[in-house]
Amino acid sequence: MITGLYSAASGMIVQEKVQDQIAQNLAGCQMPGFRREEVVIRSFPDVMLNETYRGIPKSLEKIRYNHAIGRVGTGAGVDWSYIDHTPGQVLFTDNPSDMAINGDGFFTVQTPDGLRYTRAGDFVVDKDGYLKTQQGYFVMGQGINNQRNPTPIYIGNNDFHVDPYGQVFRREVDMNQPAAKRVAREVLIDQLKITDFEDKDKLFREPGNYFRCEEDDRDNMKVPEYYRVEQGYIEKANCFPTTEMVKMIDSFRVYEASARVLKALDGTLQRAVNDVART
Repeated sequence: MITGLYSAASGMIVQEKVQDQIAQNLAGCQMPGFRREEVVIRSFPDVMLNETYRGIPKSLEKIRYNHAIGRVGTGAGVDWSYIDHTPGQVLFTDNPSDMAINGDGFFTVQTPDGLRYTRAGDFVVDKDGYLKTQQGYFVMGQGINNQRNPTPIYIGNNDFHVDPYGQVFRREVDMNQPAAKRVAREVLIDQLKITDFEDKDKLFREPGNYFRCEEDDRDNMKVPEYYRVEQGYIEKANCFPTTEMVKMIDSFRVYEASARVLKALDGTLQRAVNDVART
């Protein structure tokens, strides 16, 4: 009886955490590059029930023994949660400052707290000519003109081009030439710093669609094996509102079922204590 109460209560606690995670996924469904998170549930160890025979007289010198009744579950709990890094759908925007990674890797951005990594490529060119995220963080380049030291990408204007390898070119016109001879040429500015990881489970999620890598875990970083940068596209979140809502409804049903079981066991226990004990 008491074990059943614990099992039902633990089921309700688990579903509360599942619902919190689903709510977080729903909140990020419209956020570019967002990665959904999944909760893994584990069952508590089973318990063997035994019936003890106590009516055997000691004079018979028989060994007392336990008779096995069977096993009973003791509930469930949250084992761990993981982030699903499956790529999201790529959407065409025709905005030159929007970029999507087709394949492996993350964009590298500079925040006040250090380097962070994201799949969100809804960038903007600020008034100073730097490529930045929507939150105002600098988008980092490989630093090909700075001895390969990563630096913020300075574009100068909106007339730029990004090739599939992430190389950023700025279109320039030599105004010193006669008007009839002026031809736009592309000047290599830098290359987007695309970073990948051996084990993405070691990344820590930060608010929004950013991830952090521990300073002492640089060995986890690697060069992406395959990627293409698509300019004028944006990667959407890898979760869908309809799918998450179905999961939320299922979780509510499990929660309600556990609550009904808990209420029924509590009523039975109350009758056993108040009514049966009096007879």
